[in-house]
Amino acid sequence: MVDVVFLALAASVPIAVSFLLLVGLRWSASKSMGVGWVLASVLGLAYWQMEPTWWMAAAIYGVLQASSIILIVFGAVLLMNYLELSGAITTIRWYFRGIEEDRRVQLLLIGLGFETIIEGAAGFGTPGALAAPLFIGLGFPPLGAAVFGLFFNAPNPQFGAAGTPIIGGVGAVIGDTLPASQSLGPFLDLVSAWSGVMTGLTFVFWGLLGVFLLTYWFGDEGERSLRGAARPTAEIAPFATVLGMSAGLTQWAVAWFIGPALPSIAAGFVAFAVGIVLADRDILIPDDRWSFPDRSHWSEQWLGGLNLGEINQTEPKKQMPVLLAWTPYLLVGGVLLVTRWPTFDLVPVLQQFTVGLSSILGTELSWELAYLYLPGTMPFIPVAVLTGLLHRMDTGEMVDAWGESVRQVAPAALTLVVAVSLTQVMIQSATNSAGFIGMMTALSQALAIGAGAALPIVSPWIGALGTFVTGSNTTSDILFSVLQYDAAVDVSISPTLTVAIQNVGGGVGNMISVLNVAAICGVVGISGREGDIMRKTVVPTVIFALFVGFVGTILVYSVGSVA
Repeated sequence: MVDVVFLALAASVPIAVSFLLLVGLRWSASKSMGVGWVLASVLGLAYWQMEPTWWMAAAIYGVLQASSIILIVFGAVLLMNYLELSGAITTIRWYFRGIEEDRRVQLLLIGLGFETIIEGAAGFGTPGALAAPLFIGLGFPPLGAAVFGLFFNAPNPQFGAAGTPIIGGVGAVIGDTLPASQSLGPFLDLVSAWSGVMTGLTFVFWGLLGVFLLTYWFGDEGERSLRGAARPTAEIAPFATVLGMSAGLTQWAVAWFIGPALPSIAAGFVAFAVGIVLADRDILIPDDRWSFPDRSHWSEQWLGGLNLGEINQTEPKKQMPVLLAWTPYLLVGGVLLVTRWPTFDLVPVLQQFTVGLSSILGTELSWELAYLYLPGTMPFIPVAVLTGLLHRMDTGEMVDAWGESVRQVAPAALTLVVAVSLTQVMIQSATNSAGFIGMMTALSQALAIGAGAALPIVSPWIGALGTFVTGSNTTSDILFSVLQYDAAVDVSISPTLTVAIQNVGGGVGNMISVLNVAAICGVVGISGREGDIMRKTVVPTVIFALFVGFVGTILVYSVGSVA
């Protein structure tokens, strides 16, 4: 036990130093992870005594694995920039403004519907970045716009852009850990299925909790108390519950029966469609329309330090038919649905078309890219190009979309390359001449010793920690899914369910991620108010993490043997 603990302490140095530099000294994620990579390499070569060739092969393998994720990120961002420059996003804003005046209804339609769709189609911080300005355009206080842009994205990053956290996160590092009897594809499908159970249950009450916090934090003086906020929340409870159940059931069903690529985008479209039908027909909509206090009573904190004159109150304009504006999202969802639907059995066909590199530097490590199956190359990039034609964009606008996408993705690409390479060096350190267990194995065994049977309660906090410091559910899964898998094996509980809990926990951390909070402050124009936001988002973060730990524990000890 002493040896395992000592090895775990040594193995924790690269991750701990990276986190300290990122959070404590506010270094960039790429620089922080870069230092971690250097430390992991030094430990691997000097202490674990990895063969230099094997160490280099592990680092190269990590870079190649990261390229798959980068292609998904680039395709998602490219599509979003085409929509922004074509006027589709402005048209969507105009449409939302005319649906319903009740701020609670607007919050739920955008939060449970729009943000869920955007996460499923684009991910990588895009939902909050688009929803926050939309909230402000509808008349929400800047602080509230930022808070709820983060809040409503929490049950969605677990599937991200077309399943990236599971396919590109867990899938990038877990393959070598699985037993010979278990294939990677079916394992990822199980992680998707159980993640959907937990996030689906969360959706049922998430909208209602959002409305309660809206009125508690941003209502009039009489509503800024537990009892005062309960009344306007109870009025909208039937509407919020129906939308939450619509999103939750859809996300669970798609995650369970189809896989990780479609749950969020499908859940968002269903919740949005149900909400629009109910709002248009005034079904379950309270007679009294709820709104914020008069702007003259907004506190300086609500304004995020802005003056009322600095808030963008420009009326969005309809620049194209609403259906045309939504068409790219419908195409993305349609292509993913058809290609992933089990009845058509197209996945094995698409996965046959690959490019790759076998026996990297003469080792057993090999890498492949299934370019017709990877969401970044099919359908994101083709749909983005088609969007330019459908929306009649000129050549200059399309060139600008590509240039802006490269600029936006470059920093994230560097971070992902370093993070995945760091993880692979730690994983492949198991092949050494010192006779030691690998770095990740040492960490997992120490975790198992410390957590024991309570591992399902601890797991979501580890996932949230990974996202808190890196800003990415995908990166959190890259860093910790192997650790959680091995820890589960060590304490004899379902590793599949434990990795699913890790994945769900990663989404929890999005609400308090330093990078995400800073990014959304920049979008809204209230930079420097990160502390005000995090003091609010920490409340639902704790609620979500406790709920996942509770549900995860029940699942592990009731159905874990069949998971």
